[in-house]
Amino acid sequence: MRKSVLLAGLWAAVCLGGAGAAAEAERVPGSVGFSAVAALPVPSPVATVRYGPAEPQFAELYLPAGSAPAPVLVLVHGGCWLNAYGLDHIRPLAGALTAEGYAVWSVEYRRVGDAGGGWPGTGEDVQAAVVALGNAPFAARLDLQRTAVVGHSAGGHLALWLASHWPKALPAPTLALGLAPITDLPAYAAGDNSCEVATPQFLGGLPETAPAAYGAADPLPQGPGETAFALIHGADDPIVAPGQSEAFAQALGRAGRAVTLEILPAHGHFALIHPHSPAYPVLTGVLAEVLAP
Repeated sequence: MRKSVLLAGLWAAVCLGGAGAAAEAERVPGSVGFSAVAALPVPSPVATVRYGPAEPQFAELYLPAGSAPAPVLVLVHGGCWLNAYGLDHIRPLAGALTAEGYAVWSVEYRRVGDAGGGWPGTGEDVQAAVVALGNAPFAARLDLQRTAVVGHSAGGHLALWLASHWPKALPAPTLALGLAPITDLPAYAAGDNSCEVATPQFLGGLPETAPAAYGAADPLPQGPGETAFALIHGADDPIVAPGQSEAFAQALGRAGRAVTLEILPAHGHFALIHPHSPAYPVLTGVLAEVLAP
């Protein structure tokens, strides 16, 4: 497991109140909650693309300024895999990352509460959304050789899983980035917070009653691959404990996979998707290090 020097430098700059993006990020603390994320201005995508007949089967495309091909971020929102939470709350992050120069493909998918949602339908949807990316509008603006899949919370689980179940029609992602991701499904199902108790709903039972689903949905890659992994987690996250990322990083390291882990002091769950939190320059630093031309 490697620790990026670039990331350490970025985090130090934020803590010391550096100029530029780091200073801008200090406008909200690492303890910022969901309501602050939901209150952010919402950008408009340049296109909305359907990849299936169900209402949640669509993706939103955001493009940066200019005409050159841009690296692509496949963005997967969280929300405990429940249909009470959709991609609307991650649109501000999509807009901010677009301003950084990325093309963003923000994925909606069937969740628990939707017909066909839960496992395996949710996994099938995020795969189908990636296939649709290969035929997306504005294809000349998309550099599919430089792609990262990024997900938060339950979307972090899906993003990490997706990296190892990427449709063969497209180049494999350069990076899989989990933001406070759920990585150990059996351990998470044993908890009793409002998100942990959704795990058996998502997977059709507890680990002892639905072992095949837990095995199939395990995000840990089975075997070698070119995709690098990165994990960013708040040390004070009450929804997904940082131990989820720590154990996943250790398992990746034992398997010989490239992985970066950042545990951010005094950060909760939602700072990782707030563009004005101290976590944001850490996130953009990870992306820039891997997807730079």
